Amino acid sequence: MDPLVIVIRLIHIVFGALWVGMVGFATFFLQPAVQEVGPDGGKVMAAIQRRGLLTVMPVLAVGTLISGLWLYMRAAAGQHGAYAQSPVGMAFGLGGVAAIVAWVVGMTVMRPSMLKAMALAQSLGPSTAPDERQRVMAEAQRLRERAASASRTTAWLLLFAVAAMAVARYLN
Repeated sequence: MDPLVIVIRLIHIVFGALWVGMVGFATFFLQPAVQEVGPDGGKVMAAIQRRGLLTVMPVLAVGTLISGLWLYMRAAAGQHGAYAQSPVGMAFGLGGVAAIVAWVVGMTVMRPSMLKAMALAQSLGPSTAPDERQRVMAEAQRLRERAASASRTTAWLLLFAVAAMAVARYLN
């Protein structure tokens, strides 16, 4: 086998596993726990942000998507229409589309909502008037709920993508 294919496939699988695992953990465990603890959850999210989670995840996603597109194009070997209509090509294609949609939702809805919610929460100082504090916290909560909804959508799309990729080669 071509060493380049091995390296690209390794990147695709490792980056994809990390991306899906991090989204799954954040969606189904971290976010509910942060919500459960209330205001102190903001401190946890700020600490995670300082460690670069919202920078690392998009890098993993882009690495996964680019390597996956390259592998798909190579597997199609110039016969894109025929490959896309084969069971293997359909599974890889649908999984890839689900991952791309997950990335778009993550980058256009989830990430911006999380960043805005954290910025709002951090903008509150001790001298903030109670009515202003309540308004800002309500807006931050609305943004957190929007991010959580987008996160669930992203997680389910990625789980579908992983399932499609896992079975694709066996659909001949």
